[in-house]
Amino acid sequence: MMQQMQLQLPYAIFTHTIFILRYQMIRKLRGIIIEKEENAIVLDVKGIGFEVLVPYPKKFELGSEYELYIFEDIKENEINLFGFQNKDELTFFKLITDKISGIGPKKALDIFCFLTLNEIKEAIKNGDYSTFLKVKGLGEKTAKRIVLEIGGELKKLEETKDEILDTVAQSLISLGFDKNKVKEVVQSLDKTKPLEEMIKEGIKKLSNEKH
Repeated sequence: MMQQMQLQLPYAIFTHTIFILRYQMIRKLRGIIIEKEENAIVLDVKGIGFEVLVPYPKKFELGSEYELYIFEDIKENEINLFGFQNKDELTFFKLITDKISGIGPKKALDIFCFLTLNEIKEAIKNGDYSTFLKVKGLGEKTAKRIVLEIGGELKKLEETKDEILDTVAQSLISLGFDKNKVKEVVQSLDKTKPLEEMIKEGIKKLSNEKH
């Protein structure tokens, strides 16, 4: 029988003080979509149903398997799970909630419901705060702060990503693969994956090209 996961917030009691332990236990979930709601899906993970808040629930297909990167919003009386299909989306989601005061996880999710990650990045790069005014309930002052405060973080992320791609390329070249072919393959890799997985993916693609 399907169980609906009821997450309980852990706590410990020392003398007369209750300490609420706030930490993230769930990083990633993989399972079958068994329900779709207005702003959430229910993911069946080995018989346990996790309700996960996601952008565009309608895009998920019932009965299909998905892997979601998870952010846990832990409060004293509830835990909400927010899910994203790639790490870049999760990274930006966390940046917005961490850097912009007044924007909590649910409002940040609204941004991803109205805008794609590429639209968010382009708006920040171009200083176009008006793009964020499409999000219901997001005012001009907050939209300007997103562009200003996330802009520097975006630049750092892109610089880090370039460094990772350079590392992948150098690793593949050191294995004897042609430099020009490596350059082409590296650009086609899934950049949301960890470094080791990107190298493995690159090896697989380059090896297939030899046959």
